[in-house]
Amino acid sequence: MLIDTHCHLDFKDFDADRDLVINRAAAAGVGIIINVASSLEGSRRAVELAERYNCIYASVGAHPHEAGKVDKETFSELKKLASPSAGGLKVVAVGEVGLDYYRDLSPRDTQKKVFREFILLARELGLPLILHNRDASEDMLSILKSEFAKTPVRGVMHCFSQDTVFLKKCLDMGLYISFTCNITFKNAGNLREVVKYVPTERLLLETDAPFLAPQVYRGKRNEPAYLKLLVKELSRIHSVDIDTIARTTTHNANELFSLGIEEDARIAYQIRDSLYLNITNRCTNDCCFCVRSFTDFVKGHNLKLGKEPSAGEVISELKGLERYKEVVFCGYGEPTLRLDALKEIAKFLKEKGKKVRLVTNGHGTLINKRPIARELTGLVDKISVSLNVDTEEKYNKICKPQFGKGAFEDVKHFIVECRAAGLDIEVTCLDLPETDTEKCKFLVEQELGAEFRLRKHNVVG
Repeated sequence: MLIDTHCHLDFKDFDADRDLVINRAAAAGVGIIINVASSLEGSRRAVELAERYNCIYASVGAHPHEAGKVDKETFSELKKLASPSAGGLKVVAVGEVGLDYYRDLSPRDTQKKVFREFILLARELGLPLILHNRDASEDMLSILKSEFAKTPVRGVMHCFSQDTVFLKKCLDMGLYISFTCNITFKNAGNLREVVKYVPTERLLLETDAPFLAPQVYRGKRNEPAYLKLLVKELSRIHSVDIDTIARTTTHNANELFSLGIEEDARIAYQIRDSLYLNITNRCTNDCCFCVRSFTDFVKGHNLKLGKEPSAGEVISELKGLERYKEVVFCGYGEPTLRLDALKEIAKFLKEKGKKVRLVTNGHGTLINKRPIARELTGLVDKISVSLNVDTEEKYNKICKPQFGKGAFEDVKHFIVECRAAGLDIEVTCLDLPETDTEKCKFLVEQELGAEFRLRKHNVVG
């Protein structure tokens, strides 16, 4: 399912064929549309549409062009519109609000004042912000930083069109980023370069319909059904399949706007052309950087298991194996905690002629109280060991191993054991500020004789 997080179906552009537009969206796989308000009257219409159509949700707010018309009565009515008695159960955001210095249709001081009041409204209602910024990046960042310092409010920078410097600052504040179909324009090369820097975990889809139709329909009215063309372009830019963009952005929208979509936990999940196996949620490290610390999801896959699956249950999930270049034991925990199940599943995979990789924290010998490297010979083609840092002191501080002091040296011994067993092994470290990557590289290649790979902090999957 796709979610159009920013659309203006309440505009008169859709009066003649609104039902047909919604039907075409559904046929194109767009399951949810957020109708974003641009004025008080638009907020009324958005809530009305959300009540009329199951697939539509609403925001309330006023575009910065309307800032001069916003007063206390405006905010009072917006609060009422967002209340359950007025249909507000389907009001999922405050927006679009922000600053627009391109046309200056409202005085800048008024825009800034009203923008701050909308941030307060979002905080009061417990709703995220849908942010509009055009030629006002400095004031936008200044206001967001000062207001978020009081109490952070979640939100999305809609129709992103700025540079990577502004992008990084938005990401650092925890904002999501959405792009419209204008990234398909022939002259949008610079913007497509910016898209590359947005982690898919922070990406949302939008059409901003009726505006900004994709290149093949340029000059015509945009509509939610064209979202599939945006997905195709994002898939190409990020070098992932269309399903990954769809799944991840749908999860992101569900998280930000609290849409209530149920996302079942996965045992086997695909990332690019590999199949990953999630066989346990337990881990013997408590790494400060781990994805487990802030989400149950990786690339839109829910990895929070209700119970640990048996080897048979995992094997029953292994369908269409010919589609994958490898199968990877890497879920939401440390796979060698379930060594017997791992071996049984790997044996099945090798009988099917599949390449098998194990991603581990290197605690397998400590966990099982015996050397396990030779037990993996013939079952695992490659082992990726997460050493992460270059010294024991840093390892204990950052990874917090349950085995305490000495665990770092034991991981190094495990790496040597794997090499002695003839296993193909790589050792990964993270580009954390605390990590001396050159020392990591020397340690891995010269002392341990293994392949070295540097991983990016906060880039998962």
